[in-house]
Amino acid sequence: MLTGVDEDLLDRAPGDRARYTAMGGVVLGTATVATFSMLVALSEVLGGFHPAVFLPALIWGVFVLNLDRWLVSSASGTEWRRRVGVLVPRLLLAFFFGVVIAEPLVLRVFETAIVKDITNDREQERRDLAGVLLRCNPDATAEQAERQRAGADGCDGHRLNLAAGHQAVDLELAGLLDQAKTLRDGIGADTAEQARRDTLASQECNGTPTATGETSGRRGRGAECLRREQEAQDFRESHPVKPRADRLAGLETRIGELEGALGTARQDFQQRRDAEVTRQVDELIASQGAIGLLERFRALDELTSENAFLAGATWFIRIFFILIDCLPVVVKFLGGTTKYEHLVDIRTGSERRKFQAAVETDELRWVKDHECAQREITNAAAMRQGDAEAELRWHEARADAELQRRVTFLSTGQGFPFGPGPGDPEATLRFAARAPL
Repeated sequence: MLTGVDEDLLDRAPGDRARYTAMGGVVLGTATVATFSMLVALSEVLGGFHPAVFLPALIWGVFVLNLDRWLVSSASGTEWRRRVGVLVPRLLLAFFFGVVIAEPLVLRVFETAIVKDITNDREQERRDLAGVLLRCNPDATAEQAERQRAGADGCDGHRLNLAAGHQAVDLELAGLLDQAKTLRDGIGADTAEQARRDTLASQECNGTPTATGETSGRRGRGAECLRREQEAQDFRESHPVKPRADRLAGLETRIGELEGALGTARQDFQQRRDAEVTRQVDELIASQGAIGLLERFRALDELTSENAFLAGATWFIRIFFILIDCLPVVVKFLGGTTKYEHLVDIRTGSERRKFQAAVETDELRWVKDHECAQREITNAAAMRQGDAEAELRWHEARADAELQRRVTFLSTGQGFPFGPGPGDPEATLRFAARAPL
């Protein structure tokens, strides 16, 4: 049944039954491999095994079974030229089906390496996304180099609109820090200058000599002492420190408040940024979904391009499964001719001759029937024509006889009323011919 043989005809060649039974096993094995291949392919497409894949896989297996059955059964015959002409297209068809069937099985054989490679690629893609989001959205405390990298072209489409909450505080704090630094530097410089002037005045009044020779070395409140004290007092009045110190204290108070608010804002920014990064990474994970068939093909191509041994093993396994699918046709043609095939040729020739004889008989019957019909039509037409001619001759004979009778009647001298007299025979004949019969 699996090889499409005629059981009645095979009974006449019992020695071939074992051979065709084995060939049927090959056909069944090929269909089983095709069914398993479809199960694997559909499971990879759906991202996992599901009971619903059994039905399409079974349909595919039955289809391949019937295809191989047709390839084997349609190649029967003892003429090698015809067998070779049949082999080539059937072998090509089996080859292409073998390619389709082999690919899912190859993926199944290398599934561990393929899944590992895809998993690593996906994890790297997630890390890259998280890294670029963090790089393009640095903290406010980040170094200037990091801020410059955040403005690079590679950050287009990865900048998050989350910094608006603390940017204003950051700008205000930066301005206040600059003001406080200016005040602090000014107060420090003026305080140092004031201390220098006070020290110099004290040294002048105490008569303490200096290494630079700025004092006279004479003790007492002389003119030089009073001048130094006046210079110190003038500088104190022209560079008052207390108002600036009070202002600096106010700035430092405000700076402390802003730093507290900025710390909270920065912490909130980091939390919102981290939450957004996590959300986008989760979206990437959700979009990746289960490992699909195309991803497996891509991963296998990458693995084989990097490893020559793996590429060779892949092609070896692929060719192996293709040959399995071609086995029914190959076994059929490599096995040579059988007694069953001779019987098939004999029966085929007999049926051809019987059919030709039946067609010729039908044709001859049709021709003869139409020839008989033509003769019947011809004879009927001839009979009708003869009847018409006989009727015409009969009518003419009657007319001649009637005319003769009238002539004879007139010739006796009796005549017709209102006709010519007996003394005029020619007129009598003309009158008799015109008279109704």
